[in-house]
Amino acid sequence: MANQQDKVLTPELIKIMKIFGISSMAIVLLLSFFNEQRADNSGAEASIMRVALAERIFFKNVRASYYDIDGHNEAKMTIYRYGKRIKKADRPLLNLSILLNKIKDEAYIYLEHSDQLPLRMRWTLEKQKQSGELAFSGGDKFAHFSFVNELYPLLVANAYFELRHENSWEPFLINQKEKEVLRITCADYFRMINIPK
Repeated sequence: MANQQDKVLTPELIKIMKIFGISSMAIVLLLSFFNEQRADNSGAEASIMRVALAERIFFKNVRASYYDIDGHNEAKMTIYRYGKRIKKADRPLLNLSILLNKIKDEAYIYLEHSDQLPLRMRWTLEKQKQSGELAFSGGDKFAHFSFVNELYPLLVANAYFELRHENSWEPFLINQKEKEVLRITCADYFRMINIPK
């Protein structure tokens, strides 16, 4: 039996194993000196939509009374829709809702559009002599967030909006109340996720 092991562990094989072992340990040791970035093994990924306890308490105690609340216990989500929003009209409407995820301590903002997607809007700021276009085709929470992030400064600046409907541009968000409802919902959302605007 000893004779068979001698055939397996030849001096050349032992030399190769030593070289491989020493070089592997040297590489690991060398790389450990240059590792300044630590892995996050907590299981909680950093999210821009994270809601801190203070902001959650402020929203629930101060701002939530202005909203219609729709709880979805199965999904562990609560939906907040601004109470003074325009609910029905003979023209396309744009409303926002804030979704509070109880499990992940996150808040999301979603567009509720009464017309079909994709949504194409043209905006004009007459005082600054600026204009542009916004488009929204639906998507996940990041797509909704991105669109609202672009829309909010235009609402604050009281831009004039037009909506692409079939083959023509029609005035959109013409009622000051519509703009104000959107602006307030955005402001409450950005405050909840602690993004100064």
